Amino acid sequence: MKPLVLSLALVAAFQTGSKPQAGDVCPYCKNDPALMSAAGVVSHGPFALADKDSAEIVAKLPTSQWIFLETAHLRWASSLGDDAVDQRDKERVAAELERLRAKLPAVPAKPKRLDPWLRLHLMALKGEEFYARFQALLRVTDADFPAERRASGPYMGAGKFLGEKDKFEVVVHTTRDNHKRFTSSFSGVLVNDSFRWHFPGLHKLIVSVPAEDADLREDRWLWPHVVHNLAHVMFAAYKHFAYYPPVWMDEGLAVALEKEAHYESLTGEGEEGSLRDSKGPSDFGAAALKLVASDKAPRLAELSACHEFGELGIDGIVSAWSMTRFLIDEHGDEYARLLAGIKGQLDDKGMQSGADLPGLQRRLFQELWGWSAADFDTAWRAWVKAPKAAK
Repeated sequence: MKPLVLSLALVAAFQTGSKPQAGDVCPYCKNDPALMSAAGVVSHGPFALADKDSAEIVAKLPTSQWIFLETAHLRWASSLGDDAVDQRDKERVAAELERLRAKLPAVPAKPKRLDPWLRLHLMALKGEEFYARFQALLRVTDADFPAERRASGPYMGAGKFLGEKDKFEVVVHTTRDNHKRFTSSFSGVLVNDSFRWHFPGLHKLIVSVPAEDADLREDRWLWPHVVHNLAHVMFAAYKHFAYYPPVWMDEGLAVALEKEAHYESLTGEGEEGSLRDSKGPSDFGAAALKLVASDKAPRLAELSACHEFGELGIDGIVSAWSMTRFLIDEHGDEYARLLAGIKGQLDDKGMQSGADLPGLQRRLFQELWGWSAADFDTAWRAWVKAPKAAK
């Protein structure tokens, strides 16, 4: 099994250093067990992180302040500073703070700036909301995933976290150098941009984000970028990560969920990691309609033949997003069964198998809808042309 990674260049060894922390008591939950429980906080650390632990992150990645937060399904590490609340984001931030304040009364109603602890609590809150959204798309609950593989019944992986044994992890760095040092320490590869990795022995997946550039310093762009990457690792983890799903499904789902978080956000995938990309069309719905109307939209069979993200191109990404929205919005139950079938293929020995995924996809479309690839194209294109799809 290949590791979940987007680069092949070798890097230097993990560098060391130390920095005292500015504070270790959260001003909002106050590290109080009752308040933490009400907010869904399991811990502010120390806890396991990557192939290390949070204390080692503090010791070996010097920054002004590392803070940590663990919830039911995710662990977070952040070295972010303050973020000013932009005029454009006041309504969104106020709604998020209201949801958090219902759990933590010390959260302010209308702050002009979000401090590091508040930013982390908001990410953790939205992280659990996103996990629930992802489970809803899959039509699953926590109860569907046993701690160990079941001897009977449908195959659901080998752990409680969508099929993996351990929680998902997100590390947000203020500097690219720290991001490189951290990721190279366990992967042996060098990436400049956001990075995803699977730890086979630990049965968990991690996202590392360098929030150094201007387009990721602000939460309005950082959060949808995190969503994009979480969508990829959660889809990879579903029923345990043993092989890659079809690229168009993987990217279509990640972009669809990213745009639910912020309709203008677009993360690009490349050999050196994933980064927020402003090169795509501002309105994906209008772009999809234009492609279909001009008969330039890639067909499902063309997208299914792509093996790397780079093969999709922007027209392929727009089409994959639109096809995914069509399936989510119009055929949600069948779409969930499609993803389950794609991620749950077993061989004759009962082992996970990524053999002949194009053939598996064709069979699933036929079983679930009675569609050939051409039939799907016809149904999807009609939906795109409908007035409600163009909005």
